[in-house]
Amino acid sequence: MITVNPDLPSATMNQWSLGIDREIWRGSAFEIQYLGSHSYHLDRSYYNNTPLPGPGSVASRRPNQLFGQIRMIQNDEIVNDHGMSVELKQRMTRHIQFMAHYTWSHALDISSDSNNGGAPMNPYLWRADYASGNWDLRHRFVGSFVYDIPFFAGANAALKAVFGNWQMNGIISAQSGMPFNVSYGTDTANTSGGGTNRPKLVGPASSNCGHGHLTGCIASSAFAIPSLYNYGNAGRNLLRGPDLANVDASLFKNIPIKERFRIQFRAEFFNFLNHPSFSNPASTFNTASFGNITSTSTENRDIQFGLRLAF
Repeated sequence: MITVNPDLPSATMNQWSLGIDREIWRGSAFEIQYLGSHSYHLDRSYYNNTPLPGPGSVASRRPNQLFGQIRMIQNDEIVNDHGMSVELKQRMTRHIQFMAHYTWSHALDISSDSNNGGAPMNPYLWRADYASGNWDLRHRFVGSFVYDIPFFAGANAALKAVFGNWQMNGIISAQSGMPFNVSYGTDTANTSGGGTNRPKLVGPASSNCGHGHLTGCIASSAFAIPSLYNYGNAGRNLLRGPDLANVDASLFKNIPIKERFRIQFRAEFFNFLNHPSFSNPASTFNTASFGNITSTSTENRDIQFGLRLAF
């Protein structure tokens, strides 16, 4: 059964920003910017016929026993987002141009998809799920460069045809790990509330996941099975997965044919260093796979070659 709250104010976002731009040296540009936002009256599915934790059948303890689960469309959730970015750019000077960009951000929400399986653990206390969002990427750096290789620019025609007009390009990216939820597969509260059940927190939660730590990388001693007829007290998205680092590189050769025509040979290397970046670990507490990483978040090294006619 689905009902709609008759009082549904429109979703609203308040946003503010501050930025500073400055030329550091000739051909350069430096920018630092802060951006913040607060969103409210965001919709969610609120299951208002969920019983309180306790013994006995769920059906016999529902507030309205004439119905089963009742889904109400409600819009009382919030999202807060804060971010700072720092960027340095250099126009093509002495055969090279580059860009370096760093971003710090923090996104806090209740559920990343509250109307499609993202219900809070306790439907009557959604603030217990207020935490870092699923997409809360705290640190990210991206750097890129273009280098017009100047060697053999003044050589004879034969050497220039072979060794001249080469260009080297690269993109370097690195970011911190994404948050993940430690869940527990049993409804110990005995409510059938529809949200993700989380375990009891009995110590400092920590994880060390990534290179050399692919199994058991979550400290399981920090968690315990919740006592019967109680929700767990572990927070949502309590831990973070492995960092990500990647380098893409390319080498171009421009071959002039006529004034308006040229052929470009391209050799492109994706994940140039063949560096594995790992996905988040399995995070269902009290299972055999808890804390194990079984996949990567990036592909292995890919190499491709191509010819391009430009006119």
